[in-house]
Amino acid sequence: MFFTKKIFRKDFIKYSLKIIFTGLLSYLFSPVKKLFAYRNYNNYNADNKTVYVVRGADLRKRTIENMVKKGFAGIGGINRYIKRGMKVVIKPNIGFNSKPEMAHTTNPYLVEAVAKMCIEAGAKVKIFDRTVHTPQLCYRRSGILKAAKNAGAEIEYIDNRKFRTVTVRNPLSQRTLRVYKDIIEADFIINMPIAKDHSSSTLTMSMKNLMGVLGGRRGWFHLSLHKSIVDFNKAMPVNLVILDALRILTDHGPGSGTPDDVKETKTIVFGTNPVTVDAYTTGLFNIPPERIEYLKLAAREGMGEIRRNKMIIKTVSV
Repeated sequence: MFFTKKIFRKDFIKYSLKIIFTGLLSYLFSPVKKLFAYRNYNNYNADNKTVYVVRGADLRKRTIENMVKKGFAGIGGINRYIKRGMKVVIKPNIGFNSKPEMAHTTNPYLVEAVAKMCIEAGAKVKIFDRTVHTPQLCYRRSGILKAAKNAGAEIEYIDNRKFRTVTVRNPLSQRTLRVYKDIIEADFIINMPIAKDHSSSTLTMSMKNLMGVLGGRRGWFHLSLHKSIVDFNKAMPVNLVILDALRILTDHGPGSGTPDDVKETKTIVFGTNPVTVDAYTTGLFNIPPERIEYLKLAAREGMGEIRRNKMIIKTVSV
């Protein structure tokens, strides 16, 4: 009887410790598991062929607000994506201490309109970017600080203590990446880049925009930039892309140039697949998507459609 009780106690202790240990591991690594849960590009009925293109008559705030409303309606309505209580991250390009007219940063009216609709749908919205220039200057001069306040969204300046290591599945170049914690823990991620010329990657759009949530010495990525861009998107899948092509920078990008380099295309591109959105957008620069190395690599990896004749392109004017 004593021997039986002793064995029972021993098994009970082992079983209890196993439960505690499993629970601890689950708690510690749940953010990473959550991030990889979004790896499937079919979330929220995402597909790798469809883009919804909204063209406006001008660049006034009211027009851009109507363009955003029309865009969300075209992809099924905001309530198809944003649920009450969600933690939503909006990732614009705020990298440079520039006015919106220079097309270096995402249009603040666009950011405000999207953030406001998400908040009205019941979400908590946070907006941030790892800037190239001084963050406070970039946020203010780009107009995005004011846009966030107008919408009721939270603005965050990057805190270097909040980066976490994430393993890239089937990497082309980067086996691990340091990813910002708020991206990992978000319920929904909206990637909101501006489309512009780039001296190293030819163009920067939604795929490259994810560099703004990475830590460490980002200059190292340029040693194999196109492969690294693909790896960013393998490690950090987003739920929705709303690409700012209201103004595009056609030369001397990403942070230089003159007003002559800026073209007003008055366009916003909505899509759930960043590869396809970017491939469509190259046409605004009269560049075939096959000329962009990271798009070719992403297509080869099965991450999205880059052939325009295979895309489903829906267009509406406001």
